[in-house]
Amino acid sequence: MSEELVSEWVDKAEEDYKTVEELCSKSLSEFANTICFHSQQCAEKYLKALLVKCGIEPPWIHELESLLDLLASKIPEIEKNRGMLAQLSPYATEYRYPGKTAKEEEAGTCIKIIRKLRNNVRAILGS
Repeated sequence: MSEELVSEWVDKAEEDYKTVEELCSKSLSEFANTICFHSQQCAEKYLKALLVKCGIEPPWIHELESLLDLLASKIPEIEKNRGMLAQLSPYATEYRYPGKTAKEEEAGTCIKIIRKLRNNVRAILGS
């Protein structure tokens, strides 16, 4: 395991998290798509940090539940986050293109999820 690589994943996740918080402070409705997307990205990068910490090379996928499946045997307590992760997964791709638009309520939900998930993962990482 490379602590440096874990740290890089955490730094990338934190950049997404700070983006979410900054946009949240400006306008949930105006930035709903971006808030939802960066919430998903933050979760994905935190899960990939955990994978590296466990000695597993992160796959090039965006499906959060699949990443969780890879972690579940090494970090059983991560399983409690499955429901939250399932809610974030669609924002990786479905909302980035025309056809679907996130609403203010969805952005609010994503913010609540990513705050809780971030705390859970950082506790596991010892951050």
